[in-house]
Amino acid sequence: MEDCGNSSQFEVQITGYFAFTSVSVSISNYTDDGARFENKTMVNQGEMVPVRLPESVGVKGTTKFSKVVLVKADKDISVVSVSNKHVSPETTVLYPVSSLGNEHYVVTPSTESFDSYPEFSVITYQETNSVKVHVKGKLRYLTQVYSTGSNLGIKLLSFQGIQLQGIEDVSGTRIVSEKPVAVLVGQVCFCNSTKCNHVFEQLLPVCSWGTTYIIPPLPWPKVNDIVYITASQSTTVLYQQGEQQENVTLTGGNVLQLPVKPSIPVYISANVGIQVVFYRLGAANPNSSHAFLMNVPDVASYCLMYSINEQEGFKNFALMVANTSETGAIILDNQPLRDMEWKPVPGTEFVWGMHTLGRAMRSHAVEHASSPFALLSVGTAAMDSYGIPGSCRKNVTFKCQTETQQIKEQLKRCKDVFQ
Repeated sequence: MEDCGNSSQFEVQITGYFAFTSVSVSISNYTDDGARFENKTMVNQGEMVPVRLPESVGVKGTTKFSKVVLVKADKDISVVSVSNKHVSPETTVLYPVSSLGNEHYVVTPSTESFDSYPEFSVITYQETNSVKVHVKGKLRYLTQVYSTGSNLGIKLLSFQGIQLQGIEDVSGTRIVSEKPVAVLVGQVCFCNSTKCNHVFEQLLPVCSWGTTYIIPPLPWPKVNDIVYITASQSTTVLYQQGEQQENVTLTGGNVLQLPVKPSIPVYISANVGIQVVFYRLGAANPNSSHAFLMNVPDVASYCLMYSINEQEGFKNFALMVANTSETGAIILDNQPLRDMEWKPVPGTEFVWGMHTLGRAMRSHAVEHASSPFALLSVGTAAMDSYGIPGSCRKNVTFKCQTETQQIKEQLKRCKDVFQ
């Protein structure tokens, strides 16, 4: 996606779960110099291999694009996308095609900076696809401007995408597609008084949303961050920080913006599925860490085994949320976690804790034999930070296209709405 300025480094970080995993990384169309890009590599269990992408994969403006990166492997892997500009990385987990869905709601952070604006991209897989964008806010595509209530219909070929950019906040914009798509959202430039940063994240489709979320405190200076809560239908939400509770009723397409206070865990519960996205603001002082977006995993998606990647030059942390009675059995790289302080999450049976990792660029395995838990990977450096959910190593992620009756009904509803 478009970011601040012209010079950026793009890479995918690939982590293997099995020995001798064959991986290919290719671009669906030729690069600017006419060359075909394809990188073939071997990844072993617990190994993280970065693959640098050509700068020409960057997309500028509101346009269709055909330079889609495809990562394929003969065994399960996890993939993290990194956009690195002036040693300020922004990261997102990339979800496998089995996890893609037909309905998404856009969340883009708002800013009052004159040179910053929201954006989102919709990307297809190996079939021609029809996409309808139900606009909320105001956005531009090519030479046209679309406002709240407008419907933008787009036909995309296989391995093709579209990037749309907002003139104002476009949170709550609904994307319905005939076939599953990947949707990425972000901000071209988030600027405070010290620097400008690009933020982006791949969204989860509505069919994967959960009803219960926990956000552990992150290791930053004492400034408030923001959580965005999105509803797809009439929804009752309980939002609890420490002992303070708030009940809110949302309608479909509503995006609720709430502060996250430092050092206090957040518990969120809803009567139907919601989307929860954490937004690190970045603070306006010389030692502040930069902004980022991060999906928050719901409790039902907690996993037994994770891989997380350290980012070079950062102080890296593993943030965990676990059942109170099961913390003693979590192991890191086949060793018990030692000297880990666990603190309660009020209103729940869960506790949270933080473990400091190293500064080298390597992958770690964190697991529990029988009790699912949550893992977030975060890091800080001089004026920089990142945050990303850990990648689940078993049942790599939810599978939105699983042929259950519930999913069949959801997909039919999406297609009926699209038609």
